[in-house]
Amino acid sequence: MTRKNLPCGLRRFIAALVGLVFLASGLLKLADPTGTGLIVAEYGKFLHLGFSAGLAKGLGIVLSLGESLLGIALVSGVLRKIAAWATLVVLGLFSVLTLALWIVNPEMDCGCFGEAIHLSHAQSFWKNIVLLGLSLAAFLPLDSIGKPKARKWIAAGLATAGVLIGCIYSNRHLPLVDFTAFAPGAELFASLDNDYQESDGYTPAFVYEKDGQQGTFTLDHLPDSSWTFVRADSLYRLPIGRSEQKPILSFSDAEGNYKDEEAVLGKRVVFSVYRPEKVHWGRLQRHYNAAAKAGGRPLLLVSGTPESLDAVNVPIELEAFYSDYKTLITLNRSNGGASYFADGELIGKWAARDFPKDIAGQLAANPVDLSNHLSSTSRIKAQGFVLYLLAILLLI
Repeated sequence: MTRKNLPCGLRRFIAALVGLVFLASGLLKLADPTGTGLIVAEYGKFLHLGFSAGLAKGLGIVLSLGESLLGIALVSGVLRKIAAWATLVVLGLFSVLTLALWIVNPEMDCGCFGEAIHLSHAQSFWKNIVLLGLSLAAFLPLDSIGKPKARKWIAAGLATAGVLIGCIYSNRHLPLVDFTAFAPGAELFASLDNDYQESDGYTPAFVYEKDGQQGTFTLDHLPDSSWTFVRADSLYRLPIGRSEQKPILSFSDAEGNYKDEEAVLGKRVVFSVYRPEKVHWGRLQRHYNAAAKAGGRPLLLVSGTPESLDAVNVPIELEAFYSDYKTLITLNRSNGGASYFADGELIGKWAARDFPKDIAGQLAANPVDLSNHLSSTSRIKAQGFVLYLLAILLLI
């Protein structure tokens, strides 16, 4: 008894649908290579593999690029047998991995769609199972999947060129669309807020250190044994009825006194340095001075402690405040990048290499108008890029 194949058109539709999922997943991670590196590092910890920050980011870019190119091949229909085998192998491996995550249930995100969509381990596993089932229906038997039309090679080539250009762009600039807690428009939760001042309690917090980086943890979310305890501390408790969506930008001075309120007083340009040994200090000094001259109080937030900063031999003299690595890399993906706050609201961000030459004009503009302009410009670029890819793959 022979297996009855699905109609060729239906099989191509299913393959293209799976390809669109791969393409979306790859592009969302390519758009934020630093965030993708953090995801890969988490997988490295789960698998007991030691990835350095640089290696994790590079591996994340390679995997995301491969995922995007596989999506292009599936949607366009080129390299059908190779794409079919690659899809089945990738989905098979990730089904096993996400099943292990579901069973062990570590405190980490699957990162399937970067920061854009967060899935539980169970949802991630079943997503892979559904895609694997669709792929089996689309590709088996492999000897009857047909051949693409000649023009599809042109479409695949143009789409690949677009993805490569997008990959280069995202490695040099901030993500066009920010899905982190510190996205433009976010309002900081800080002690000058009336609700915050009326809060009558604190929640215990504990500072731990690992590889020269410090992090603050609550009693319900303590780190693993690879972290070293530094000191006990306290964090403000969120008042009843207050939205928990407002991010907390927590930092302290050299004496350990928390100075969170400094970020919500008027116009503040916050320079975040999550890897002090890798930042271009001379450039940061110029940007810092320009922000101060333009009337925006600059704040330099560094990951680590005064002692760890002294070990870097910083060639400039600037007042520094101290925060943890995760907070700073979430605030701004660029090491040494700037984030502009007006009365606690995040107006815009710039990568270190993109700091505006007319910062005085930016700070003099109406904050709401500037935020809308920066956000709409980034959104238009992102939408234009996606429409370009879809038009080429679906219409050619």
